[in-house]
Amino acid sequence: MMAHIHRAGEDKVPRMTYRQITPPTLAEVMQQHPQLGSFGIGVFDSSRKTAKQRQAELAANREELAGREAIVMETAAWLWENITAIEAPTVSSYTVLHAMQRATSRYVKNGELIAAALIAGYSFEYDQPNVLFGMSDRDLKEMN
Repeated sequence: MMAHIHRAGEDKVPRMTYRQITPPTLAEVMQQHPQLGSFGIGVFDSSRKTAKQRQAELAANREELAGREAIVMETAAWLWENITAIEAPTVSSYTVLHAMQRATSRYVKNGELIAAALIAGYSFEYDQPNVLFGMSDRDLKEMN
């Protein structure tokens, strides 16, 4: 279910106009995206690894991501407050990660940023190991 959010007392259009009423949890996002781990989607340099190596690395990355829930939720809140959602997914998670790092001096891993953006409800498209998100390029540029 989607809701229109308008903050009382604001004269301008709200930054986030449509959002899910109850965002998914990190566990739900990880269940919906079985290739999501701390690295991003899949594993690093997967073509040079055996299926068993890829599976073990993904399991370790997913365990690491699951243990970083507080960071993921803080990142989701920051994204929600600072980057306007748009319909077309055109901005790479890697680009957003670096914009956030410049703006906040906090580092998060690519998979943590991806999970946070999925929780925050941005439109998306896989671009392995990254994800493209429907985020305002203008908002990101203003952070530089």
